[in-house]
Order: sequence, then structure tokens, then C-alpha cells
Amino acid sequence: MKAEFAPISINDCNESKVRRASGGKTHYILPFSLSARPPRDWEDIFDDLWRSERKRLANHKAQAYLRKGVLILECRIEDIEAGFGGLRSSVEAANQKYTTHLQHKAEKSEKKNLKRSEEELAERQAIHEVIQRLFS
Repeated sequence: MKAEFAPISINDCNESKVRRASGGKTHYILPFSLSARPPRDWEDIFDDLWRSERKRLANHKAQAYLRKGVLILECRIEDIEAGFGGLRSSVEAANQKYTTHLQHKAEKSEKKNLKRSEEELAERQAIHEVIQRLFS
């Protein structure tokens, strides 16, 4: 029984919930709704990718994080478009990496189950042979 992963996408931004960031007059908090609440491993992957994105764009001061299944972009008004582009690419990359992660996890589980089945079969065969010798 395997749970299917539907790639996460950014649906929209609720303008009525956009507000100034606390402690700053120039930064705003923009909440973006997602297609689904991401799994914890996906969130970790996204966080790593976003940090890499910020390092790649040295003058990019936007912050992004997930809070209660909502993707938050915190930046200046003039950085919203660039920040959103980075968000979108980080979400797409997180989907790809998470899918690969799930595939590796499924392969590992399948190998473990196969090994367990082979061990059980060998054990049953050994028991069968011993019982056969008892009555021969």
C-alpha cells in the first residue's frame, strides 16, 4: 500500500491577509495558499532549496517559509516578483526531489521485503527438509 504524492503548487495569494512584517516598515508578509499541505520531508527539502536560492541571488533579501501549510514570502514590495519567481522554482524543485526521495524509499522498502520473503522461504524449506528426514 503506497501513498501517492500529488506535486505541490502555489494556488494564490490572499491580498486581504498581506501585512507589514513586524519590526520593519519596508518588508511585507505575503501568504500563498498551496494545493495541499506538504509532508514534513517536502518542507525540509524546500527549506534547503530556498536557502540555496537566496545564496545564489546575493542581493535577494526575501525570506520564505512554511507556516501551517501556507507558504510565506517576506520581502520588500520591489522584490515580490523576483521572490515569487524564486518561490515557484523552489517549489518545483522540491516536488522533483521529494518524488525522487519517495522512489528511493519505495525501492529500499521493496528490497527489504524481498529479502525478508527470501529468508522466510529458506526457513520454511529448511524446516520442511528436517521434517522429511524425520519420517524417512
